[in-house]
Amino acid sequence: MTDAAADAAQPADEPEAPHLALLNAGWSTAWTPGPGPWAEGAPGADRIRALGADGYAALPIPAEFGGGGADLVQVASAQRALGMADPSAAVALNMHAFTVGLMADYWRRHRDSSWMLLEGIARTGALVASAFAEPGGSPNFMSSRSEAVRTAKGYRISGVKFPCSLATTATLVCLTARVTGTDETILALCPRASPGLTVEGEWASLGMTSSDTARLVLADVQVDDRLVFHRGPADVIDENVISGMVWFAVLLTATYHGVLSGLLDLAHRQVAAAGAYGARTALLGRATRELLTLGGACRQLGADAGSGAIAGRAALAAAVALRATLSDTRDRVLSALTPVIGSRLYGRGQAAASLLVDSLAVHHHPPSLLTCDDVVGAFCTGREISFDPAG
Repeated sequence: MTDAAADAAQPADEPEAPHLALLNAGWSTAWTPGPGPWAEGAPGADRIRALGADGYAALPIPAEFGGGGADLVQVASAQRALGMADPSAAVALNMHAFTVGLMADYWRRHRDSSWMLLEGIARTGALVASAFAEPGGSPNFMSSRSEAVRTAKGYRISGVKFPCSLATTATLVCLTARVTGTDETILALCPRASPGLTVEGEWASLGMTSSDTARLVLADVQVDDRLVFHRGPADVIDENVISGMVWFAVLLTATYHGVLSGLLDLAHRQVAAAGAYGARTALLGRATRELLTLGGACRQLGADAGSGAIAGRAALAAAVALRATLSDTRDRVLSALTPVIGSRLYGRGQAAASLLVDSLAVHHHPPSLLTCDDVVGAFCTGREISFDPAG
């Protein structure tokens, strides 16, 4: 456990505080990070590996393949719990949960041979890195610059993926690449130890410094055709893009909901210890209200998508709306808590300062806020949805 998380943690023998009872209501407890080596000040990579071995790696995989059988809301609940306990590990493992959850959802829709990949992940406890992001700053996150050249047994892939969490701790890498000479994009798994795949540097971020994020460089990496579980037209919004966006938005929101809940808990404890309420009571109430609403919206989208109550482009619009609302809510929560916590938000070594910086990373994730609003607006006005702002 990080120092920040340790300072904000609820002692085991204390009853649940009222603000936490309110914020925790509705979240599943199918899996929560328990005590163990991961929580004893180990380096980030070791904490991540220990969590994966503790059952987290297989959480979204159907039980029939040896997994935890967790649905989207249950996986999101695990991410939120982890976000409160260890923000860096939560951000890193969020991409594993997203990738494996998307694979499980793909299998449920297609009932194809991808079950073998899921079974292998569950059996070995493998962590899967999500290598979709690429350098260059393209706002169109659906567009891949990596090239896949067809070979007799699969593909030869070259490209750069950055930033990529779980860069050294993952066993497998899930990546996208555009097939040379076609309009097709593939989605495939690649063993991280493959010849030609190297890890370079680290993500020079202000927060989340233990998320094992770095640059992956692929130079003529051979990928077996059996590890390709989806092929489709490049830059087309299909059911896989929609499913991926829903899983990503729900899990991302839950992760940062946990980070912000930890900061709010710290603020409540600081005020209670000082006995200095007054105007701080309303500010604490405002921040709690913001997180209560965000949490409800996150769980509702996860449940509605799982039941089929929302689907297609409506689900896509709802997902990007949730992602943008997460950023807005983060800023409103910090605005309310800044005068409550005071200078501890900016002091070196302070738990509050660490959580403040960690929460800033929420603005880094795709799609951009402008793109999110454009997608929602396009859906509501009957225009074609595009993630390319130049389109």
